[in-house]
Amino acid sequence: MSPVPLRVRTPSTQVILPGERLAVVGRGRDADVVVADSRVSRRHVELEPSGDGWTVRDLSTNGMWCDGRRTATVRVQFDEVRVRLGAADGPELVLVPQRSAARPPAQPGPGRDVGDMATVLAGGGPLAAGRLRPVGPGPAAVPAPVKTAAPPRWARAFPTLAWLAAAAFAVGALIALT
Repeated sequence: MSPVPLRVRTPSTQVILPGERLAVVGRGRDADVVVADSRVSRRHVELEPSGDGWTVRDLSTNGMWCDGRRTATVRVQFDEVRVRLGAADGPELVLVPQRSAARPPAQPGPGRDVGDMATVLAGGGPLAAGRLRPVGPGPAAVPAPVKTAAPPRWARAFPTLAWLAAAAFAVGALIALT
């Protein structure tokens, strides 16, 4: 079986792991998926791919929770799995296996010839519209990890800083008028 890519969503990022090697989720800079939270260890969980899905293993002392219960391992095979890191209310990881929809091969039938089949396969359907990604051998089949970066720390603090500057200006104006 070919590896199954895994979509990993955190509170601040989203990554697609191709399933070619182990991946680590943690607070450390060397982690494959970084979760910036003090309850998360530098190397908190390990994601191990297999032919039929993924295994999530807790590497931390703070723990991993699934369905409100602390657990050491979780299997991700067919459906979305949600785990929390560091505490029962810790940051949530949403793990979704990226399986392609299996569809039967096109067959020539009445009123169709091989040329029509090639047109149908090349032109339409969810694969052509970008809603599905091919999974299988070949360079286009396994997507590279895609990281969507969280905004920098200063950008998250900007609204607060702007409010403080406006308040300081207003106070200064009141003092100048009196």
